[in-house]
Amino acid sequence: MSLLFPEINKKRTLENVSSFLKKDLPQLLLMSGRNLTDLSSPKLSAAPGSSNFRNANEDKLINGIDAEAMVEAVYDAIHHCSHNSQIILIELFVKRKSWREVKQMVYSEQYKFSCLRRQAMFDFANSFSYWQKVHHCQPIINLTDFS
Repeated sequence: MSLLFPEINKKRTLENVSSFLKKDLPQLLLMSGRNLTDLSSPKLSAAPGSSNFRNANEDKLINGIDAEAMVEAVYDAIHHCSHNSQIILIELFVKRKSWREVKQMVYSEQYKFSCLRRQAMFDFANSFSYWQKVHHCQPIINLTDFS
């Protein structure tokens, strides 16, 4: 056991990341006026894709969630992971490609794809916590389970 980093519940953390990326992220994208493709682009556009007919405060906070800031945090969290983790997160969770297609993109003699996928999800969980704070997200969502 580390003094700085307590043991995590790996199974629950993986479930949290998977649920967030598959269920919550599409809703956040809709609320922010963004598209899934925005997350895979080299640079996230500064201009939200939302309509001009809405109030700026309404765009910023919907149901107490700052959707735009959260999407920016997701983008930065993904793009600050290792190269292999970025490929796995973008191709598997954002572009919704099959395991077989993504596995071919991330070749590794040392690790099985399932290990790389789990590592990408842990990387995202750790990175996402930091980037939410940077983007002043409300509420802060902790995907890492320490129980």
